Amino acid sequence: MPGYEILEYKYLKPYKEDGVEPNEIKIGILDFLREIRNYPDGISPRSSFLVVGIEEVLYMTKTEDRLPVAREIHKILQSAAKILFQKLIQVQIVCKGRIVKGDSLWLEYRGENLPIEYIFGSTTTNNVRGSCVYTTGYNLSS
Repeated sequence: MPGYEILEYKYLKPYKEDGVEPNEIKIGILDFLREIRNYPDGISPRSSFLVVGIEEVLYMTKTEDRLPVAREIHKILQSAAKILFQKLIQVQIVCKGRIVKGDSLWLEYRGENLPIEYIFGSTTTNNVRGSCVYTTGYNLSS
């Protein structure tokens, strides 16, 4: 099923010898959001993106503003679902912090718990050669 793969850097090659192969196009989260919001027709079919920096965006946001920012990111990603699906785009969201799945999904980064479940909704946990990868469809669950 096409969608977002969310994982920690430590699970990517070359950091882990038998790790997950990183996607081709490395792009920051803000640039990725801008592309899918303003220029979705310019995205080549079958592109594969490695999106970085989501933890920095949330960390640098005031604590009281994190939830609204996470919801806005969710809204932008969800609005691009149809075009990403039709163009067979692959997207990895790679995080520097530790991803924790309990009752909800969050990211431990610099001593803070960052609310990534509000962005990606419900995820499925997959074990890829000993690497924990969380997946969700492009439509994202609300």
